[in-house]
Amino acid sequence: MRKLVSIAPLVLLMACQDWPEPVIHSVSPSEMRASEATALALDAELILPATVDYNEGTIEVDTQVSVRIGPLDVPTLAVSPEGVISTRVPSMLAPGSYDVKVTLGDGRTAVRTGGLTVVEGEWPESYSIDPIGPQRRLVPFTVTVRATGANAAAFRGNVRLETGAGSTVGPRVSEPFVDGVLTQQVVVDSVQSDMAIRVTDIAGHVGTSNTFLLQ
Repeated sequence: MRKLVSIAPLVLLMACQDWPEPVIHSVSPSEMRASEATALALDAELILPATVDYNEGTIEVDTQVSVRIGPLDVPTLAVSPEGVISTRVPSMLAPGSYDVKVTLGDGRTAVRTGGLTVVEGEWPESYSIDPIGPQRRLVPFTVTVRATGANAAAFRGNVRLETGAGSTVGPRVSEPFVDGVLTQQVVVDSVQSDMAIRVTDIAGHVGTSNTFLLQ
């Protein structure tokens, strides 16, 4: 994302210098449960890249900031003027230590080695999906998924959404459950008319919907 702002002569001079590399000072919290989606705050030093228009006296600032936790790209929810990056990590990482990487719009990066530790989680035993009636291809509809068994009521993680061969469902990763229940809009496309949705977590627990008609 690029933002156009007016600039003073001093800022014009600063804009001509090489931009320093970003730095991640801290990740908070530095630990999360594998079974729980977790909000993170990255305290970082960010000098955003800019393009100067001397004739107009403006500077175009590239505000793009992306975050990666180990193998997982996570959303940038907000960046404060002080350089605090807000993000949320879904429960898609196995227990272990993960590097935290920030990339700016011009490709400069910062890495905090082992910045996030994922510890063992508490998973439900399985999942049930409320009955799904006939649906239309590529038209959003709501699916309700319930965690079942031990730890179900406290579950606040994410699951993967899957369908059979020759079909697609979006999103591929759900929103977090709220106290063991997920209400999620999905879109399905398939060459088949008989369809079912399957949910799985990284610990191997599964739930499958009824077979429904996709028109």
